[in-house]
Amino acid sequence: MCAILGSNKLFLNSTLEVMSCRGPDFSSSLEFGGFYLGHNRLSIVDHDSNSNQPMVSSCGRYAIVFNGEVYNHAELRESLVAKYEFKTFSDTEAILYSYIEYGSVCVERFRGMFAFAIYDRVEQKLFCARDRLGIKPFVYYFKNGTFVFASEIKAILKAILYTPQISKEALRQYLRYLYVPAPNTIFEDINKLLPGHTLTFDRSGVRIEKYWDVSDFVSQDDADEADVLSRLDTLLDESVRLRMIADVELGSFLSGGIDSSTILYYMAKNSAKKVNTYTLAFPGADKYDETNDAKIMADFFSTNHNIIEISPDATNLLPIMVGHFDEPFGNPTAILIHELTKETKEHATVALAGDGGDEVFGGYPRYEAALLSAKLEQIPKPLFKALSKITSLIPENSSGNHSLRRVKTFVASLSKNGDAMYEDWIGYFSDQEIDELLGGHCEYRHIVKDLWNDFDFVDDRVLKASLVDIKSFLPNNLLYYGDAMSMANSFEVRFPLIDHKVVEFITAVSPSLRIKSGQTKYIMKKLLNGKIPKAIIDKPKLGLNPPMGMWLKKDLKYFIDDYLGEESVKKRGLLNYESVRRIIFEHESGRRDRSLYIWALIVLEEWFRQYID
Repeated sequence: MCAILGSNKLFLNSTLEVMSCRGPDFSSSLEFGGFYLGHNRLSIVDHDSNSNQPMVSSCGRYAIVFNGEVYNHAELRESLVAKYEFKTFSDTEAILYSYIEYGSVCVERFRGMFAFAIYDRVEQKLFCARDRLGIKPFVYYFKNGTFVFASEIKAILKAILYTPQISKEALRQYLRYLYVPAPNTIFEDINKLLPGHTLTFDRSGVRIEKYWDVSDFVSQDDADEADVLSRLDTLLDESVRLRMIADVELGSFLSGGIDSSTILYYMAKNSAKKVNTYTLAFPGADKYDETNDAKIMADFFSTNHNIIEISPDATNLLPIMVGHFDEPFGNPTAILIHELTKETKEHATVALAGDGGDEVFGGYPRYEAALLSAKLEQIPKPLFKALSKITSLIPENSSGNHSLRRVKTFVASLSKNGDAMYEDWIGYFSDQEIDELLGGHCEYRHIVKDLWNDFDFVDDRVLKASLVDIKSFLPNNLLYYGDAMSMANSFEVRFPLIDHKVVEFITAVSPSLRIKSGQTKYIMKKLLNGKIPKAIIDKPKLGLNPPMGMWLKKDLKYFIDDYLGEESVKKRGLLNYESVRRIIFEHESGRRDRSLYIWALIVLEEWFRQYID
């Protein structure tokens, strides 16, 4: 894992230094045919100094900077070694010569997580690509002839020497989703390259092209259940095995849930020694504790089990978290991942994790809700509107348990069309609340609603919801904080369950295999039957959540009083204070669960203090 940087204008070495946590092992920059490339390296595979970057081809025409892991690099090298002079066993060199051999379509051969840029000094052309699911970040700036790309926004800000205007659309999207979705960033003129896309920069400007889309694989395989189980077993075994290749200490995050347990099963199967497992525990959050379930799995496979006990100090961690995202990001689970990777770094440098399993295999409660909503479609919508008025009167739990809030949202959404319904399930502040908070109306792209309509050709609502999440919630939320928080600690996390071959296969087979007979993740659980303890297969989904209710009453009470107090809000001049005060009152009075809303506003103010003031 690394940090990459490039520009057609000279940048200072200090620009690379702002991303030093991503690559503490080696840092270098290079002027190459009038283009400038920089790289910070976290050495995971092939520690040879010849693998340092920027790397120049043997012919001297091309140079590459690369962040990520391409797991099939040995296979790629084998197909190219007769024609090209390889000096290393690195995946970087395999990517470089694959591009020279195949051109832009080389990305279709890569299996892994990646963001890279290759400059051709003869054609004066830069070719860039981001992996299919959006695991590794790639941000860029292009204005008035200046082009800059980087792994992090802060490097671009350092390179261009000014702070662009805040994007009005991105601000509204943040309040709606608690993240800024690609291709936007919080800043005008700085963009994220979408997952599964390439970018070419040359004399004619910037061109962006799509090379992969999950929607291309919908319902293309009519395999029966037995065949699906056999082929899925082979794919998952291969995916995990490929991600176990490392020249540093490696382990697995083990929550005791079905996703991490799946990974552990295949790791144990493919390992000649005991697997290292790491489980998160923190006091005061018993309702979210999974250490007992994790121990069942650890004992079953005789792992070297480590319980990472943390006591997150949200007061101190808030500014650290915001400083690594470079833009407002409102999912507080990010803090837990920061602390987990920080503590695990004492034992290992790489860990496998189960992120993406819910989206791909159908694990979220909202997928069950999608199934139920389809069955209720024949009931007149005005009845649900009337029912919603009644349920809205029920007080919510403000301690951090979001179940009742979700039920009320579900009932209210049943009076709407499918796109607006799913947008409500995913969203937080409503459009009306956003207008009230910001003091006026402004149109913005509702990405969840738009994606739902893009998948109009998909009849199955569970599959449609899953596809929407794979293109929105997964890259913009889960993978975003997974990368930012792990890289903050120079730690690499790998995700076997979202190997693109696995995603393509599950998307292609019958949608009914996601949820069947009332069981979520049906096909995954069927596959694991007899392979792991039944108690793990049958346990309800818990999820990794911080004790937000407790934090707001204790650690974060200061931020409510200070950041969201009348003086601070009015001085900032961004939010309507009466709207802010009403949200806090609804939460503290127990009328509504506003914990994540309040957290999002606190994060927004902290971001302004770090990046704007």
